[in-house]
Amino acid sequence: MFNPPTLEDLQETRRANEKLVLKALESKPEWVETELAKTTGLALSHLRAALASLLDQGRVRRLPGTGTRAVYGLADPGLADVPATPLTEDAKRVRDYLEGRADSALYMSEQLRMSRDDVMAALSLLNAHGMITCTFVGSLVIFRLKEAQALGQEQAPTAPASGKKKQVA
Repeated sequence: MFNPPTLEDLQETRRANEKLVLKALESKPEWVETELAKTTGLALSHLRAALASLLDQGRVRRLPGTGTRAVYGLADPGLADVPATPLTEDAKRVRDYLEGRADSALYMSEQLRMSRDDVMAALSLLNAHGMITCTFVGSLVIFRLKEAQALGQEQAPTAPASGKKKQVA
């Protein structure tokens, strides 16, 4: 008797597919969607689902391509890999500023009257706590609080997945 996959099974498959895509994207800076499908061995529908999830997480970005060719690469929001130490006053100011809005680091620095380096350090610390996401609009990086954070729910600090920089999720 056929048992349809559970939601948990589907999520596990998507996460496995995301790992395949990220591994391929680490090997060169730009990938055409069809080449990525061949390299990973994923069906185009599964590849697109994994890419959509990674785009939402801010870990992958769509790059300008020629014609209708979709080109993808790893996203680099410029955040440092820092430990999830207690939030600094600057990190709290940036977190409070991001309540209910999304913004770039440069605009935040102007609005908060902080240096851009201080804002980036605060964003890096918030990222270490798993509190922010980012979206790319062209070359501009827009930061926002994760939904759970925006609702005022505290999240336990998350350990970095690897020794690499920028684990924005």
